[in-house]
Parts: sequence; C-alpha cells; structure tokens
Amino acid sequence: MSSPMDDFGLNFEQIRILYSFEYFLVQEDITKETEFIKKQLKRRWLNLWRESVENFLSSIASNDLERNDCFLYTDYSSLEESVERMKQFLERSRPLYSILLELSLFIIYTPFGTHEDEQFRNLKLSEAFRPKIIEQIGFFANELGIEIGYVKLFKTDYKMWSDVITGSNNNPFKVIIGGLIGGAVLAAVAAAIAIPILVPLLAPILAPGLSGAAAISVVLAALGGGAIAAGGFGMAGGMAVIVGGGAILGAGAGTGVGSLFANSPDLAVREAAKFLVTFNDIILPQKDVEKQEIAHSAREIIRRQRNTINELEGQISEMQMNRDSNSEQINNLQKVVKYFRKSLEISQNLLKEFLQIYG
Repeated sequence: MSSPMDDFGLNFEQIRILYSFEYFLVQEDITKETEFIKKQLKRRWLNLWRESVENFLSSIASNDLERNDCFLYTDYSSLEESVERMKQFLERSRPLYSILLELSLFIIYTPFGTHEDEQFRNLKLSEAFRPKIIEQIGFFANELGIEIGYVKLFKTDYKMWSDVITGSNNNPFKVIIGGLIGGAVLAAVAAAIAIPILVPLLAPILAPGLSGAAAISVVLAALGGGAIAAGGFGMAGGMAVIVGGGAILGAGAGTGVGSLFANSPDLAVREAAKFLVTFNDIILPQKDVEKQEIAHSAREIIRRQRNTINELEGQISEMQMNRDSNSEQINNLQKVVKYFRKSLEISQNLLKEFLQIYG
C-alpha cells in the first residue's frame, strides 16, 4: 500500500540531480556577473553551498553506493546522462515535476547562519541573468522532458496560494515572475525562523551526526534547496527526502517539523503554498496514473492534512492548560493551524472539482 508521502518524496539520486541543477543555475549567474569582487564572492558562496549540500547528501546516504556518490554533478554531460538514466527507469513522471518545482522556487545566495554571511549579505542575481533565469530553468525543464510553461505556472501558482493562505499581499515568501529569487528572500526565512531555534530542531533530521557550523550550513542548504526532512513520516522505502510542501503532512505534535513550524509560522505558509502547487499542478493532472488511483491518493493526502491539524490543535489545548507554556508558541501554532486549515479547504475544493470532471 502506497503512502500519501510517496507523492512528495525524492530518492537519493533524484535529490542529487535537483541539487546539481541548482548548482548549474548559480554557475550561470556567476558567469554573467561583470563585477570582479561580486563574482569572487559568488564563487565562494557556491563553494560553501556545494560543501553543505554534499554533507547533506552524505547524511541521507543509506548504503555504500550512495555514500560513494555524495557529490554533485559538476560536469554537465554527466548530469545529462544521470537524468536520462533516471527517466529511463521511472514508472511515473511525478518526480520530474517535483524536481522542477523545487528548482523553480530555489532561493539563490541563501545565508549559512555563520560568520561568513556578512560578506554575502548584498549578493543578488546579476543584472544580465535576472531576466534570463526563467529561460535557464526552462532549459533544465526541457532536460527533464517537461514543457517550459510549467516554470511560470509553478511560480505564479506559488505566489497565488501564498496570498490566498495568508489573505495578504505582503507575504515575504512571494516569488516574482521576473525571476527575482535571491538571498533577500531566504534571509527573510532565516530571520523569521531564528537560526538558533532552527538548527537543534532540524539538525537531527537533516544533519545527523553533525553539529555547530556544519549542522547550520547543512540545514539551511537543505531548506534552500527544497528538502525539508530526510526519511521519517513512514515514507516508502527508497524515498530519501520530502519536497513540494509534503512536510505539512507530517507536521503534527511531537515531530521536529511540527516544532519548526511552531517557531516559524511564516515557513508554514511557504510549505503550504508549495503543497498546493504540488497537489493541483502535479498530482491531480498526472497523465500516467489512472484517475481512480489519483482520487484515492488525493483523499489519503487530505486525510493526512486533517490528522496533522487535529494533532496540532490537541497540542494547543495541552499548552493552554499548562501554566508554564510559552504564549508566543501558542499564538504561532494557532497561526499554523489557520494556514493549514485554509490549505485543507483549498485542497478539498480542488479534489471536488477533479471528481466532478472525472467522477
């Protein structure tokens, strides 16, 4: 029996491919950077990011073969070969779309949470690359065998769902269509989360065995690259990470991700918006899956949403009865529940429309 998390999982090689595409996306910006000092800083950032990502890959490797392959593809022809192998053995195309979604929303020049950040603080996409970034991601989409139009679709729908969930036009996690994804956006994420809170919550999940600066950089690299959790949540064998907002399905009381959202409801908005993009643009329209199976999977996903909300509401009730509870955390959890309830309402309506069309 498949798990609802199967629709939100990537295996080791798929996440390696995702990060490698992100590596080449940053490389393209560096190539177009005309200011020498900025170019050098960007190269240094990329080297640190690559080291962090490879540490993350090492942390999720489950066998000797994966442990020997904890490196990004830095030769593009090797990446192309890996993508072709992946496509050849895929039974369904869903992981390809998940890779493109995370790539489309990738936040370049993320902070690392260390003393290195100050020198990278003002880094942003070069003037020459900013209007070309969608075109570049579209090139990667073509490598994955996906229509280029999905890049703009993912970006516009992510922005739309973020606004709907919050009821605001001032959401700090908006992704502008012109390709304005840069360090400032993840800086807002990091500020909202508070790095000292973030690392102990996620390090055991994303960076087992690491501590200090290494753990910090792995956690933030993983968040920036799209991975929110390694394993866990009863995922099927072979799935290494959760992407596409799937973390909200396992964010109940007592989980590291649930605690993360309790300390950063803004991150819950980001993940809930990604979840709705995945649900509406990737899962429901699948052409290589029977409609009956899609409906069954969608119902299970919605059931998982309800369970998460119920668990969080139970946690709020317990905290309210405990005099020593942190009132700020209670308020944050109430916000998270509000966002998740809105996400649940939307996904229920999307499934209802799907069933009206396909029965």
